Amino acid sequence: MDNQNMSIKPIAINYGLYYALFSVAIIIILYATNMEKNFAIATINVLGTIAVFVLAIIAYKKTNNNYLTLGQALKTGLGTAAIGGLLVAIYTYLHYTYIQPEFIDAMKQIQIIELQKQSANMSSEDADAAMGMLDILSSAGFIATMSVIGSLIFGLIVSLITGLVLKSE
Repeated sequence: MDNQNMSIKPIAINYGLYYALFSVAIIIILYATNMEKNFAIATINVLGTIAVFVLAIIAYKKTNNNYLTLGQALKTGLGTAAIGGLLVAIYTYLHYTYIQPEFIDAMKQIQIIELQKQSANMSSEDADAAMGMLDILSSAGFIATMSVIGSLIFGLIVSLITGLVLKSE
């Protein structure tokens, strides 16, 4: 195998873009259909995301003379997750800041109601601290950051499993 150290960059960029386009399409579908949660769309999202990571690793293996190590699979999957996750995070931030800010407001109101139910057992300082945390946790920036972190964790898990299945002996 003379080409066992091929760069993952072009594949990670390509499939990262596919992943981002797919994820943004899901966000737009949920927004356009006015559904915050839908089991069928969530299932399609998970399966589609898994498919993108698996296809990226298969593409790397094919371009690398059908040779793949677990490390190469992890790098390919995490590269795809990082690029796609970053692009999705940018869109998510823009979407929940400018297109659908009412979603964050509604989410925040639900959390405030829950906090008020629990505040009977809290001191006023604890309740104030919880409200401050609520502002941070229900911001578009936090949701976008969690999107990147979730993408990386999911990409790691899928890449690990795919790499163990597809690695060359």
